[in-house]
Amino acid sequence: MRKIFLALLLAPLTMVAQQAIGLKQRAFPKTVSAGNYSGITWLGGSRYAVANDKSPTAGFYLMTIDIDSITGELLSVREDTFLTSGQPNRDEEGICYVPQNQTIFVSGEKDQEILEYNLQGQLTGRKLNIPEVFKTSYSNGGFEALTYQVQTHRFWTTTEHTLKADGEKPSIERKIKNRLRLQSFGDDLQPKEQYWYETDATKIQKKKGRSILGVSGLAALDDGRIVVLERELYFPKKQIGSYSLVKLYLIDPSQCQPGEILQKTLLITFKTKVNLLRRNFANFEGICLGPKLTDGRRLLVLVCDSQNHYRGILKDWYKTIILPQHF
Repeated sequence: MRKIFLALLLAPLTMVAQQAIGLKQRAFPKTVSAGNYSGITWLGGSRYAVANDKSPTAGFYLMTIDIDSITGELLSVREDTFLTSGQPNRDEEGICYVPQNQTIFVSGEKDQEILEYNLQGQLTGRKLNIPEVFKTSYSNGGFEALTYQVQTHRFWTTTEHTLKADGEKPSIERKIKNRLRLQSFGDDLQPKEQYWYETDATKIQKKKGRSILGVSGLAALDDGRIVVLERELYFPKKQIGSYSLVKLYLIDPSQCQPGEILQKTLLITFKTKVNLLRRNFANFEGICLGPKLTDGRRLLVLVCDSQNHYRGILKDWYKTIILPQHF
């Protein structure tokens, strides 16, 4: 009887450990300046590099993010310094860290290039060899997502929207999926495997307003799988009622042949909004794999683009998500 009682008592905890858990988003306006933070990568410990798509010049920010090692809750975020090459901003979106080289790669949505920086913010002269088809991206729909897998020695990237070469992009009127090319690169910076990834189609029933649907982030896991950040933004004419719907999907390229459509599994979904009662709208564009909790579970760390605290309404939100025990 005692064993049965303990099993019943521990069952809810076991179920929780097998689910992704989204923790409360937090903003730190006293220690992080208003920005357009679009990408994030973990450097180890409490150190992170963050991209800003409207930074004064090309480069990245170093930030210190302290997280409770037991609960996964955000404790503090501090902007430390901005490191720059001095070159013009390239609408920098995605960012990833390559630990064996101690270098950082940053994708530019304006030029559709992915360039390498050293940890002092200077360009090394190296870049990923991007296939020509990616030059057909729609305006403001190019490279947003970038990640690197140490174990498989692979960079992964994709565009936010369907390429012109592959069809139309979704809108409120066109309730279609984005058909995206998930492209990998090796340590030699040359293109390797390519797969198709399809986003969900919009379910917005309203006929007026504007929607943006696409992939804004990728986070490589240690076992070769990848977390994909799909998000849909909806803006009615007068802004009140705007919302951001985030869906995190898990994909495993090793289970598909190059050229096939990737199968995806939903990890977690959540929604933020602006209305008369709530102002927690967060356009989460950056995501990365973070540290482990004391119980062994891994964290995802997310950052949003507030458009420089747009009209004094939006904030630079940060969020952590606890991955299931088996990740």
